Amino acid sequence: MLKKLNNTQLVLILLVLAGIYGITTYIRNKKGENTFHTNIIPKIDTTKLTTFYIYPKEKKATPIRFDLKGKTWMVSQDGISSRAEEKSESYVIKLIEAISPDHLATNDPAQWKDYDVTDSSGTRIVLLNNADTLIDIVVGRFSYNTQLRKAMSCVRLHNQNEVYSVDGFLTMNVANDFVSWRDRHLFTGEPQTWTKLDYSWAVDNAFTLVHDLMNGWQVDGAKPDSLTTSQLLLKLSQQNYGAFVDRFDTTKVQASYYLKVEGTNMPSFIIKAYPVPDTAIQYVITSSLNPGAYMNGKHEGMFNNIFLGREAFFKHSEAAKSKNK
Repeated sequence: MLKKLNNTQLVLILLVLAGIYGITTYIRNKKGENTFHTNIIPKIDTTKLTTFYIYPKEKKATPIRFDLKGKTWMVSQDGISSRAEEKSESYVIKLIEAISPDHLATNDPAQWKDYDVTDSSGTRIVLLNNADTLIDIVVGRFSYNTQLRKAMSCVRLHNQNEVYSVDGFLTMNVANDFVSWRDRHLFTGEPQTWTKLDYSWAVDNAFTLVHDLMNGWQVDGAKPDSLTTSQLLLKLSQQNYGAFVDRFDTTKVQASYYLKVEGTNMPSFIIKAYPVPDTAIQYVITSSLNPGAYMNGKHEGMFNNIFLGREAFFKHSEAAKSKNK
């Protein structure tokens, strides 16, 4: 029969066990293997967010700045300003709020460069309420463990020493280039919500597509090829991925091509094409939905995909392909 332990012996055993646990925890921390749950990101009040910056990891790149103008977010860099991609601010906030450290990688500033969380090697994100800083964080190195199929990103709160390893693709999801944050949209709505398309050329070439439930699509009262029309309008609605032409001056040239689109439960909008002779661009295209954004009409055939001739809607798609072979 085991001898009963007195209180002193029990206390000693508990102390020894606590010591063993403390040493084990310390060793794991030193190795960066300690998994824990700690909240390093305070709750972000989105109603207070007025400005935020993304400092790209490239040393020579200037900050990408986002400003709330009325109800619209604008993004700017190097003197170029345009509408920000829709919901850019909520996307950034969700990325930051989702940060949940998996383990402490290091708390030694001498090792920051190993995790790409210095100001020059990481991507810094600063959220502001006017002059008041809400969040200031540096996103660093990304790694992927193929055996565990686990992605990890490193983060550090600015002006703090601790570097945390975070589960997920945070590093990969924060774009460092200005173009990725700009709104490219020229069109809105789906073709099935469109009811009228007015085309007009500066050379007096104009025609109108009208849709109603009784007759479907008609071009100036004539019935076009239904399959071809559906395909052309679908392609038209997808022209939202153009290449920007910056600092284009519309005061020096007049638009020569126009397309007005009307629809159900959507704002009407006008697409314009400005001729740019003696250049590879040929035409610069803009939309009333996205003022100040100008697109290269030559890029991926944007001009030809938008400003279609009247006869294009009457050609059967397969027949046209066969004829061109």
